[in-house]
Amino acid sequence: MREIFYIRLPSGVSAGDLAEAPVDYGAAPTEGTALIDAQRAPLSQALDHAGSRRIVLIVPAADVRLASVSVPARQPAKVLAAAPYQLEDQLADDVETLHFAIGARQSDGSNPVAVVARRQMDRWLAPLLERGLKADAVYPESLALPHEVDEGAWTALIEAEQVVVRSGAYSGFSCSPDDLSLYLQMADPERSRPLRLLTLASADLDFSRIDWPLELRPGYSSALDAFSRHLQPALSINLLQGAYSQSPSLQRHWLPWRPAAALAAACLLVASVAYLIQNAQLSREIAAQDAANISRFQQLFPSQTRIVDLSAQVDQQLRAISGASRNGGVFPLLEVWAQALGANQGLKMQNVQYRDGALYLALRATDLQVVERLREWFASQRGTALEVQSADAGNDGVQVRLKLSPA
Repeated sequence: MREIFYIRLPSGVSAGDLAEAPVDYGAAPTEGTALIDAQRAPLSQALDHAGSRRIVLIVPAADVRLASVSVPARQPAKVLAAAPYQLEDQLADDVETLHFAIGARQSDGSNPVAVVARRQMDRWLAPLLERGLKADAVYPESLALPHEVDEGAWTALIEAEQVVVRSGAYSGFSCSPDDLSLYLQMADPERSRPLRLLTLASADLDFSRIDWPLELRPGYSSALDAFSRHLQPALSINLLQGAYSQSPSLQRHWLPWRPAAALAAACLLVASVAYLIQNAQLSREIAAQDAANISRFQQLFPSQTRIVDLSAQVDQQLRAISGASRNGGVFPLLEVWAQALGANQGLKMQNVQYRDGALYLALRATDLQVVERLREWFASQRGTALEVQSADAGNDGVQVRLKLSPA
């Protein structure tokens, strides 16, 4: 197995100056291990030491935006193609100027997404291409920090000029040390997440200024040392996707397996045809249901003439009208129900009533399995209770009556 050659690129450096900008670099024998002979030098000199090692770039968190999309398709290529249009309204720049990369599909059906300007990607990769080198992976700083799922803590790496925070499996941000308390307060108003702060041996900072529950974790010689120890590719997003994917390099490794792959493809052909027919029928049904849901939404909110992400727009409208009533009444129930519709395909709303502190809903489902999935979805939601009052199956689906009330 080849050694890994890590390079941490700086922020705010123009394309012409990047080759001579100082960077931290060093090699590690395997993933998750400390650097061997870590050094700092201009990027052009650092690349002279890359040799035949795998090159991994760690790029500034401030230049990469993290988001999430929910696309019915499971194929990564289709999710990647749909991501720009789902996120279009959330982005200030034209999506044609942006590069999108996706992470592994999550248990709720969503995919994490990393967004970066194409010109920035070109700027990062240009010094390597000029020397005939190719990066094997490019990861944002925030997703190179440890993520501790079970303990619920956030992780941060603090330097003199910057703090990088990982606030979830695929979320994070960066800011100056002076602004850290403010950013944490905005991200977690309840102060429910303690912060595990990775500190550098060279750092001379007054941590008492950070008004937040802290746990200091020293022992790192540099930021790149911390990233190399904690980066887990399976829990991060490699930005080298789409137009920046390393397909030519992968193809060389793929060639010996082509005969076996051809045989497997022949065996799957018949099953694929049947799947395509079934998928086409299901797509028509989903399209009809989506059209009905959009029509209902536009009746309730006539100003919403453009539909990009129905679930997100329903959630946004409910948040906008709920205001101070968020903690009681009909709006929290409507908000949860909007999320349920977005997460469970195959439901068509017919009627909704609110009385005696509960929502009474009439809807049509494609089959009883949809009702069971809806019941399971609510079983994992705190603060609400779902009661299926009736579910009558017929030739045109299942007529369902539900009661949704605070738990």
